[in-house]
Amino acid sequence: MPGRKSKYSTIENNDIKNKTWSAALYIRLSQEDDDNGKDKQESNSVTSQKTLLSEYVKEHEDLIVYDTYIDDGFTGTDFNRPAFQRLLKDMKNGKINAIIVKDLSRLGRNYIEVGNYIEQVFPLFNIRFIAINDTVDSFKNPASTNTILIPFKNLINDEYARDTSIKIRTSLNGKKKKGEFVGSFPAYGYIKDPKNKHKLIVDRSVADVVKNIFEWTVNEGLGKITICHKLNELGILNPTGHKKIELGQNYNNYGIKDNTYTWTPSTIRNILSNEVYCRYYSSRKKKNEKL
Repeated sequence: MPGRKSKYSTIENNDIKNKTWSAALYIRLSQEDDDNGKDKQESNSVTSQKTLLSEYVKEHEDLIVYDTYIDDGFTGTDFNRPAFQRLLKDMKNGKINAIIVKDLSRLGRNYIEVGNYIEQVFPLFNIRFIAINDTVDSFKNPASTNTILIPFKNLINDEYARDTSIKIRTSLNGKKKKGEFVGSFPAYGYIKDPKNKHKLIVDRSVADVVKNIFEWTVNEGLGKITICHKLNELGILNPTGHKKIELGQNYNNYGIKDNTYTWTPSTIRNILSNEVYCRYYSSRKKKNEKL
């Protein structure tokens, strides 16, 4: 709120001018940024953001980087992002006392939530918040977080995200109607055609695994737990492990702990109930072809 007294005015520190800040560099990139033109896309790229933030820190001796937090591929309308949640945890544990972003839209595009973090959450933990391109610095210029321009910019970012979401959804629906693949990662057993990212081709390296799952279920009557044991005993990585390790994809499954890429009954169930596999398997059986 305009005129609100900054929390920093109550900090008891005789040498406040020489205070050293343990800074978190926060970077976010999402599909929303793909609709901005090549120049804007490059400006918002992870590399560009990291360079801007690093150069800013070099120019300010009172800032020391504690860690860099990157959410690549996460929308700004939702704050349940892995890197941002890790940042909040470090904030609550007192590991950081400053957060630096390229601009307000990198923090988020949710008008209410962004305002809540800037006006309530960060001050509660005595966090210095810096948005470089928006000239916001809650410590050196407390008024910069109270100006009417902040909620106005946040509202614009919110509306931009809403408009972009509609455009993206319309575009994706059009591609789906044409039978084009629009996801980030194909289902296990498929890979994107190198010549056309909207077309899927069979991943021959694990095609037999998918085939065996159906064979063991339909022809041998094996249960999901038994199938898991067979696959794990054979040393076959589960779908997440295959994508991350064998295909080298930047794929994350936050339900998996300690990088244990073993098969579970739920994974088998998902494969058996997925129409992508069922249709393909049925068509191959009719043609008497191998999956």
